Amino acid sequence: MLKTPDVVLALPGWLLLLSALLSVLLMGIALRRVNWQALREYRGTQHLFWGSVVVVAVFWYLRAGIQPGIEFHILGYTALMLMMGWPLALLAAFFIQLLMLISGQFVWQELGYQYLFFSVLPVLFSYSFYLLVYRRLTHNPFIYILLAGFFNAALTHAFTDLLRSALLTLLEIYSPQLIWRDYLRYLPLMMFPEGVVNGMFISGMVVFHSRWLSTFDEDSYFR
Repeated sequence: MLKTPDVVLALPGWLLLLSALLSVLLMGIALRRVNWQALREYRGTQHLFWGSVVVVAVFWYLRAGIQPGIEFHILGYTALMLMMGWPLALLAAFFIQLLMLISGQFVWQELGYQYLFFSVLPVLFSYSFYLLVYRRLTHNPFIYILLAGFFNAALTHAFTDLLRSALLTLLEIYSPQLIWRDYLRYLPLMMFPEGVVNGMFISGMVVFHSRWLSTFDEDSYFR
């Protein structure tokens, strides 16, 4: 039994160990794909990276929920992924979870669990949806903003909440009835602000600083 600041969660040891091992493996894959030379040489890139970590961490800290362990907050991972690419987004997500750990949102044994299920998988889901849009649809700035930004962020939020609900149900921490009553039925209300926040950020970047979006190719979208 692991005690958080608010509740005791019955997370099995095998799940914590497996989550930690998979987190290390996926982090290693991501680190091998990061362009470290560009990150070292361009100070603006470093400022953008750490500034994004702080801003998204604030979104995560400003959470609300009726039941402990099922909170509502802005993820912000779609904007990170579109701006940095998935490898750097996973690195940024790790530091975000580390800040959550330091602030007492969960205990250190849960770091791998929190990172894998609520950072790695949402970022990869968001990246997969972006690839679908990029490969299947016309390269148009409005499609990029609306689908790869707004709609992608809303679906990523839904994916994360459904994943959290499934885990809590399978682990028998909460009953399906309670999760539906206090969590899932409010899902549409949280998908919209997630889409708006990420979509507004991406639209601003496309207009003013498109070169800072690693997933946006001006030659492709404005030809």
